[in-house]
Amino acid sequence: MRRNLRRLQKKMGNFYIPSILLLSSVALFFIMYSTVKPKALDIKLFQVAEETIRANATVEDTEKTEENKETIAATVSPVYTYNSDLKDLQTSKIEILFATIDEIKQDADKKYQDDLKEARKKASENNSSITSQELAEIKVNKLTNEELLGLFKEKLNNLEDSTKEFIEMLPDWAVLDLIEIDQSVLTSMKESITSVVSEFMSQPIKNEELNDIKLEANNNLDYSDLDSNNQRIASLIIDNAIVENNIYNANATEQKKEEEKANVQPALILQGQVIVQEGHVVDSNDMHQLELLGMLDDTSSRQSLYGLIVLIFTQALLLFYLGKFKKEDEVDHGSQVTFYSLIMIASLLLMKSLQLIQDTDLEYIGLLFPAALGSMLLTAFGSRRFGILANGFTAVFSIFIFSPDSGTSFSIVLVLFYLLSGMMGTMITRKKITTQFWTSFIWVTVFNALFILSFILYLNIHIWSHQVFLMIIYALSSGIISYLLAILLTPYVEVLFKDNAVLTLTELSNPNSPLLKELLTKAPGTYHHSLMVANLSANAVGAIGGDSLFARVACYYHDVGKLRHSLFFVENLPPGMENPHNLLTPFESKEIIFGHVSEGVKMLEKAKFPQSIIDICAQHHGTTLMKYFYVTAKEQDDTVTESDFRYPGSKPQTKEAAVINIADSAEAATRAMSHPTKETIEKFVHDLINSRITDGQFDECSISLQELKIVEKAICEGLNGTFHSRIEYPALKKE
Repeated sequence: MRRNLRRLQKKMGNFYIPSILLLSSVALFFIMYSTVKPKALDIKLFQVAEETIRANATVEDTEKTEENKETIAATVSPVYTYNSDLKDLQTSKIEILFATIDEIKQDADKKYQDDLKEARKKASENNSSITSQELAEIKVNKLTNEELLGLFKEKLNNLEDSTKEFIEMLPDWAVLDLIEIDQSVLTSMKESITSVVSEFMSQPIKNEELNDIKLEANNNLDYSDLDSNNQRIASLIIDNAIVENNIYNANATEQKKEEEKANVQPALILQGQVIVQEGHVVDSNDMHQLELLGMLDDTSSRQSLYGLIVLIFTQALLLFYLGKFKKEDEVDHGSQVTFYSLIMIASLLLMKSLQLIQDTDLEYIGLLFPAALGSMLLTAFGSRRFGILANGFTAVFSIFIFSPDSGTSFSIVLVLFYLLSGMMGTMITRKKITTQFWTSFIWVTVFNALFILSFILYLNIHIWSHQVFLMIIYALSSGIISYLLAILLTPYVEVLFKDNAVLTLTELSNPNSPLLKELLTKAPGTYHHSLMVANLSANAVGAIGGDSLFARVACYYHDVGKLRHSLFFVENLPPGMENPHNLLTPFESKEIIFGHVSEGVKMLEKAKFPQSIIDICAQHHGTTLMKYFYVTAKEQDDTVTESDFRYPGSKPQTKEAAVINIADSAEAATRAMSHPTKETIEKFVHDLINSRITDGQFDECSISLQELKIVEKAICEGLNGTFHSRIEYPALKKE
């Protein structure tokens, strides 16, 4: 499969990756199209809803927001400013009033005394014989009420306007009565009035409370020594002196209203929120919300569609340029893009299935999605970069699949769970998943449970509820399913993208394979030799941590080219048959022997074998010297060079190829020994490996000297077990 895929990539060239990206993008679009397709609701006012309708986006109901703001503003209490200085101001006005009265009284009395004195002086001057008694009896007129009021008004002209205005509020009769009141009574009245005004002006007084406060203040006069007339005057003064001191502050009130309005949260219609419940009558508020959401026509619903298109395009662009920026091999990058596309399509198909199940009111089933599966497979068989990309885009795509049918909170939890769970899948190393059992199992299960537990606590769900139990079970199951599916799918993924896939190698190792059957029939000696080399190589490769199964299967086919001239290889000669090479020149023999490599490569390519096995066939002799025929040719012609008798190669490129190179020569040589012993086998293998090192046969592979020592030991053990010395049983003498 990998070979066919690579052949297709090379055939399409630069068009392969864009074609794969286009096809996968179209597939992903149609998987998610049903949840984002533009649609207008066929719904009318006061109609019974046939389905539950959820908000397709999060929008603000501005009218509702403004209504809420006005409602809050209406509840704001008016702001009043208390002016404590008014108490002193008003009492000072009272002091000035009584001081003015005192001055008038003094001025009036002085004028009276002056007029009386003048009258008596004139009388004395006119009548020198007037007696003292007669002078004492002389009377003059006091100031009239008009004169007193005039004098009073003259005094007011010298006062500050507000004080003047306060005093002028007293009627004339009250002023005249105050002037006539005895000084001691006047003093007592002033003290009573000042005390009452000071007491009540010490507390905040609103305008609407003013009349009640004045009435209460006047009632306090009942406890004074003033007569009724004086109380009436005092009451007038108090009424003028007690004023509003807790004044309504329009600016502060308006500012407070604006502050309260600013604190009002927007009236949001949340995505996923139920607008109309199935079976309920659609009211005007429902219609208003549907209109805001644009669900009565398909205008706003197109936004989700456009968003999906942009997201899919972004993914394709990232995948295309990922290989460009990293300067990867075009064919390798194409294989990874293909694998990524298949993973994403399969993931979204599974996610869509869970979404359809969730629509049947099976809560939280979306958590069952194996979010770590895709990233695990991509990390193990592609690269960690592709695993991270798949993880991120899978989580984001879930928004388009689940959000229309889930509340916003659960959608966010689902996205974050997919993101974190998938991230755990990228934590595994790029080895076979089956070799990382506990590591990968813990990554994708234990941490899944911890993630969902944190989200449960965030959502403030009661920890011992059935709801929590379901969520944790689903989250744990998601990790377990991811791991089990990864193990189950690994062999099949290997078939698609790895030459040495287990299933491929298992199939090729079947003895009923056409080439192996032909080899057994036409070249049984070569077949047996291949089996022996396979056992030696598999053990040695396994000892240095290589792929022993691949080495075994590659050995089965490494000499398949001998089928073309099977009798020219000594292991296939029937007993008693003369070696056909005796009839050929060394150069003719060389071409036949060399031909088993090139012919084997052609046969394997024709049978569409994995390239890695074809490479083993081409490299199993490297560029070693065909010493026997070289020596023979050298004896005949001294001008012959080693290069004429070296295999065309190439040299071993992998550890497995290097081991097979050694095991192939060691098995053939040991079989040719007449009496192989442990010592001779070990010496031969040691010398063989040293000669290959000296000849530079392992210069192009990564096998180390330490690994070669391990290989030497493993091959010697295998050869000693196969070609050990046997006991010769004595024959019975015939009687």
